[in-house]
Amino acid sequence: MDKNSKIAVLGYGIEGQAMIKYLLRHAYFNITICDQNVNLTDEIPVGVSTILGEKYLENLADFDVIFRSPGIKYLEPLVQFAKEKGVEITSPMAFFMDECPCKIIGVTGTKGKGTTATLIYEMLKTAKKDVYLGGNIGESPIDFLAPHGGIKKDSVVVLEMSSFQLQDMTKSPHVAVILNTTTDHLDYHADRDEYLRAKESILAHQNKDCLAILNKDYEYVKYYSELVKGRANFVSVKGKVEDGAFVKDGEIFYAEYEDDEKVCDLSDIALVGKHNFENVLPAICAAKEFVVSFDDMKKAIKSFKGLPHRLEFVKEVDGVKYYNDSFSTTPETSMAAVDSFDVPTILIAGGFDKGLDYKEWAIRILTKASLEVVILLGHTADRMEQDLHEAEEKLGENFTTPTKILKVNNMHEAVVLACKEAKKGCVVVMSPGSSSFDLYTNYKERGKKFMEEVEKL
Repeated sequence: MDKNSKIAVLGYGIEGQAMIKYLLRHAYFNITICDQNVNLTDEIPVGVSTILGEKYLENLADFDVIFRSPGIKYLEPLVQFAKEKGVEITSPMAFFMDECPCKIIGVTGTKGKGTTATLIYEMLKTAKKDVYLGGNIGESPIDFLAPHGGIKKDSVVVLEMSSFQLQDMTKSPHVAVILNTTTDHLDYHADRDEYLRAKESILAHQNKDCLAILNKDYEYVKYYSELVKGRANFVSVKGKVEDGAFVKDGEIFYAEYEDDEKVCDLSDIALVGKHNFENVLPAICAAKEFVVSFDDMKKAIKSFKGLPHRLEFVKEVDGVKYYNDSFSTTPETSMAAVDSFDVPTILIAGGFDKGLDYKEWAIRILTKASLEVVILLGHTADRMEQDLHEAEEKLGENFTTPTKILKVNNMHEAVVLACKEAKKGCVVVMSPGSSSFDLYTNYKERGKKFMEEVEKL
């Protein structure tokens, strides 16, 4: 790419806007924004061209370089056609990886990316490191680059990296963290295999000096271990590992060269839910790579209470605690939310149907002794209800579920009904297990609506 290159930026969201600002600051002026939204006119920088509306991807072969935002599929036929015609296809994230002067910690996985990335950031910050946090979590890392940003050779950048961002990467981070990888985004990826392959890039371009951090408790570890080119750390909540972090007898240990050293007690973890143990362990391994002391790690672990919309405590009303877990967009995360509480629990679930399987979720819901009521809403409500009834039949005539199944039309009705059903000492958790696109723009809007309804109680 040179100053005369004809450049297209696909998608004018956070990454697209940051990319255009960077290009203009560096005197690249032949830029076109391609976006489906026709109402961007007032936001466009002076001198930047636009192709807006339904046909925004039709003439991509006319450009020299295309920066693809993560919301636009890499395997989109019109993008691939442009690539076949010799157009350079890249992305703001890939560009940042090439230009970044310091080491990068990349975190990916089906769920837990934001929590783990932020905890790593907090550990490094506690240790007085010059650290930056960005990626899929909100801020575009393009803003970290000079002249706008301030990263230097001895800085550290922590990135939350989605499968959308990783799919066409040609460079991997120095430290690659892969969390639980189940199934998600089947409305974006063709199938589970493509989803797993999309995440390969976080490891594929590492070298012998790099570190990969994998969860030994998941089947995916066999798939990704073969791609590791450098050192590997493993984490486990089920048993000891030789190099990495593990849980034993209510304590967390870090193992290196067969020597184990205690980091903290599980009771020190401020995050709600046992599933967060899986986020703390890889954060410890990543921080250790940058010589963070166990004392500093422990301080961060004890103070970090999580991100908004991730099992976020909202309010206690008449002895009932309400939790917002709107970020839960898969059956697995909804199950994890339910497993986080052993007191009587009411679950609010359901949302947009993106082709996920709720059969295992249904069995877990019915067999969780403390789960007394599940309230369903949204597009997936009927399918979830059907899977719950089928699961009950599968469990046999001798099985009696403690769970009452109810359906409502919207969040207001869900919260009012939950309040009516709840007894003192109960927990109400809104953990949808589905995306939000049926009723809301995104999970944040859904979570905000839930909290607003709780505040009215």
